[in-house]
Amino acid sequence: MKIAFVVSFFDFRNDVRKVIMEVSQKHEVCILGKPEHAEAIRQHLPAQVTFRPILEAKASVWNTFWERIYLLFKKLPKSRSNFFLMELFKVSNVADQVQQQKGRKLLAWIKKLPKFIPYDFYLNRLRYRAGTRIDDIDQFICFTAIADDHFHARLIRERKQIKVYVYSWDHPCKHTCFSKRVTYLCWSQELKKDIVTLQNIPEHQIFVAGASQFGYIHDYLGLLSARRPYSFPYIYFGCAIGIVDLVPEELRLIKLLAECLMQEQPEWKLVVRPYPVLTNWTFYETLKMLPNVVVDDQFRTKDLSVAEDDILKKYETIEHAEAFFHLGTTMGLEACFTETPSFILDFGYTTGQDLSLYNFIHQFQNDRHLIQLSPVNAIRSREELSQVLKETGAPQYKVLNKVVRQQYSLKSFSKFAEDLVEIS
Repeated sequence: MKIAFVVSFFDFRNDVRKVIMEVSQKHEVCILGKPEHAEAIRQHLPAQVTFRPILEAKASVWNTFWERIYLLFKKLPKSRSNFFLMELFKVSNVADQVQQQKGRKLLAWIKKLPKFIPYDFYLNRLRYRAGTRIDDIDQFICFTAIADDHFHARLIRERKQIKVYVYSWDHPCKHTCFSKRVTYLCWSQELKKDIVTLQNIPEHQIFVAGASQFGYIHDYLGLLSARRPYSFPYIYFGCAIGIVDLVPEELRLIKLLAECLMQEQPEWKLVVRPYPVLTNWTFYETLKMLPNVVVDDQFRTKDLSVAEDDILKKYETIEHAEAFFHLGTTMGLEACFTETPSFILDFGYTTGQDLSLYNFIHQFQNDRHLIQLSPVNAIRSREELSQVLKETGAPQYKVLNKVVRQQYSLKSFSKFAEDLVEIS
């Protein structure tokens, strides 16, 4: 069988590359991506896998009209506030200040308009070039967000076998590219409910395949032994913010955490893992001046990829920590597969409006899949933080670990790859 993976963010998604490698052991595989991503894709392309550029975008008055209409009036997920929050995050990361201000004004205007155009309606109106060779491919596997709407429109219109893997737990609540004419694969039954509820996709079109990025946890837990990364007791903080405007707020909370730790557990240290996708890591330099802080920054490479040894080291660092702390990251879920309690810091913000720490913490996926599962693991004040640091090993803080492990199954990369291809 010949299988095509339609990708974007190829350098960032180590797990996707691992899955593709596994699939290529049994099937002929090609990668489809936008021409402007070709160099990044080829740098990580396995020897037996080929690359084809997607040549479908067609410049025309017709397409421009519908692209703009859809931008203004597209139907949103029921988690409307989370969608606009993510759009605001993206606009805020634009380097050019003039373009950023234009983007903010456009977004404010878009929020006032009615939202009624479904993604399928939009796809039906796009015209494409049909310049990508696809006649020799048996199955197409796409990832949210969809890499190219024009290509997706072509695949659907030509009735190809299409699967879309919902890559992350926050994609059902923030993306609009969900079609009722494809098959969806997701992490868990609870994520399946999100897709049904938020995106109005029929339940029979959604299958649970597991989480590709949890394949590394499966591998790690299968190791016979795990080295201790540090000789001293520590708590681990996983940075989650890649929005430059909010990074100082995250750093302020990290410093508060270090201060509380010094008071309650003076023999312990705070190990901080920078956010891999944040472009400028010089923000974290100030943390190195604190006496009880260690910055875990040895894993960075020339692009957004992370070496597999460093991924496994991340789990070692979580497992041997007294506790894991964060402001909203998948690592908060990953920690639950160890015996280390996982806590989200839910205080320290000055506003609950727009681009704020509060809104970052209270994204849909954090509320539904962490905070609501175990409110005791959401720390809401400095006083609560001090108390938790005195008793991180208390049984009530590990209930979240048990609940999360019941909801998500771990699979090896080979098993996940097999299911990804076979489920239909």
